[in-house]
This record gives sequence, structure tokens and C-alpha cells, in this order.
Amino acid sequence: MDHPEQSPDESLTIVPAAAVRDVLQSLGTASKELVEDIYIKAAQGQLVNPDSLFLRPDEGRRERVIALPAYVAGDSEAMGVKWISSFPENLGLGLPRASALIALNDPRTGFPRAVLEGAQISGHRTALSAAVGAEALRAGDRAPAKVAVIGTGYISRTTLEVFAGLGWTGERLVVFDLDHERAQSFAAETRTLPGRLTADVSTAATLREAVEDADVVLFATTAVVPHLSESSWFKHDAVVLHMSLRDLTPEAMAGAVHVVDDVSHALREKTSLALAVEQGTVQRQDIVPVGDLLRGTVKPDRGTRAVYSPFGLGSLDIALARLVLDRARGAAGVVTVPGFTCTS
Repeated sequence: MDHPEQSPDESLTIVPAAAVRDVLQSLGTASKELVEDIYIKAAQGQLVNPDSLFLRPDEGRRERVIALPAYVAGDSEAMGVKWISSFPENLGLGLPRASALIALNDPRTGFPRAVLEGAQISGHRTALSAAVGAEALRAGDRAPAKVAVIGTGYISRTTLEVFAGLGWTGERLVVFDLDHERAQSFAAETRTLPGRLTADVSTAATLREAVEDADVVLFATTAVVPHLSESSWFKHDAVVLHMSLRDLTPEAMAGAVHVVDDVSHALREKTSLALAVEQGTVQRQDIVPVGDLLRGTVKPDRGTRAVYSPFGLGSLDIALARLVLDRARGAAGVVTVPGFTCTS
């Protein structure tokens, strides 16, 4: 993001969905390296990453909008906020559950500099977060025999695409969703994806059938209340990517290695991990930031079940949005609005 030498730039750049998608598909390993760098900085306390703000129009419903502000220092300095909504009932209308925008500010003046379609950036960084955590916890092993996917929405699809793009392979992929038709449709689509994780894709009749014997389990559901209480369903050394944060009861969290992006963030908003710490089935001092694994100060325990529960750092969204903005300049559909900011 350019810093003006003389008068402030009054323009605003708008990056729509198609341009964001094209850039994300072209980034290769650059976006994964960015996520790893952010996680290492988080573990070292080098980020300005305030708590997320949750807006719930109706406390009795699942709809919410979340603001995630952040400032990232360094060569690719960035400042901004992600404003993302989750409206699960959209699925019944044929609409995506989540929609978002990301606003970037000039770190020097604070002036608004860009607005980017944010749902794809958010989904991509969530998928990258899952991949980075899984690779760290599996000590670089990208070839699990069985992968289980619980929940068949956009995040699961994007995560599988990112895993495949990073060279992950699997012998079997088993899918479970409370809506069996959605699970079947997801499985059929996944079998035909270019660069797919595996060609052997099936659906499970029950959650237990899906997770049993799985080396990697991905939870990407809309659950708001923990529902899986049986830790015995998992392999003793399974890596559980608990991306939806609220699927496992405190009892199911017991006895596992627990890894997060940021400990204080992960223990908010009635997450499974927060409930487990409150009830004493997990000790706060035993929770490990993934950045410590990435920088080698903590080694993965390959013989124990690991539960990875990244709350979602705004720093990831802001840093990735800055990278997308830099790569999208001049692309089709990107619009610059002159005189957007009042400087008089």
C-alpha cells in the first residue's frame, strides 16, 4: 500500500469478487507462507489483533456479523477490518451462508484505501489455516490414509481445494452432513474436482462412521452447541481440525493435545475449548499456539490425538487482503473511486 509523499491520496480502490478469486487462484504458496508468518508473529506477540466484535441482531437466532480489526507491521504493512456475516438460513434460499467485505486503511494517515470482497479471502485464509495446522501437527506428512469431512459448505470445499493445491493426497475421503442429500452432492462434486485430494470419496450414514479410523478430521459446521461427546470415536493419533469451534463437548476435548492460533482469542464466545477450560477437562497452560510449532519451540506429539481450534485472527484477513490488493491493481473489474475521502 503506497504511502503518499505529499498530499494524501483521496481515492478508494474497490476489488470485486471475480478479481479476488483470480488473484487467490494465482498466489500459489505465497498465501501459505503469509499465514505461517502471521502465526509465528502471533506466537511472538508481534501483532496488534484486538478481540473480535460480535453483532447478534437477535440473541435467540444463529445470525451474526463479526468485525475483526487488525494491524500488521513489517514490509507489507497493513491495517483494516473484516466485516463478515453468517446467516445460516441463507442456505435454504439458495444463497451463501457467509458474506463479507474487508476495508483497508492507509497505515500512515488512517484514510480508507480499499474495499475488497471478503468472503473468499476469509474462506481461503481459513482453509490455509487448516492446512498449516494439519501439516505442523502431522510433522509434514501430507498423505493421510483417511480424511473425514464433517459439514459440506463453502469452507469444507475450499479447504479440500487448498489441501490438494498444496500437494496433499489421501487414500479415502469420507463425508458427513446432517443433510444427507447435501453430503451426496458434495461427494459427487469432490470426485470430479481437478487436482482433487483423492478419487475415493464416499458418504457416511452417521457421524461416528465418518470420524472412526480417520487420520485427519475436518469440522466445518454451523454448530453453536457442542454435540459430539465421545472422544473414543477418534483414532488415538488423529488430527482434528476443529474449524467450526463448537462441535466437541468438554468431555470429547479431554486427553488431547490442544493447538490454537491465539490462546486468549480461542477461549471466547463459548467455544468448545473455552467450555473445556471452564470445566477443567483442559488446562489453559497446556494449550499451544500453532506459531510455536512452526518456529520449532514445540514439537508435535504424533502419538496423541490433537485438536486444532483456530479462532480466526483478523491479522490473517488483513494481511491476505493487502496481498490481494497489490496483485489485483489494474485487473478487470477493479475500480478506483477518485475523491472518496474528504481532505479539506
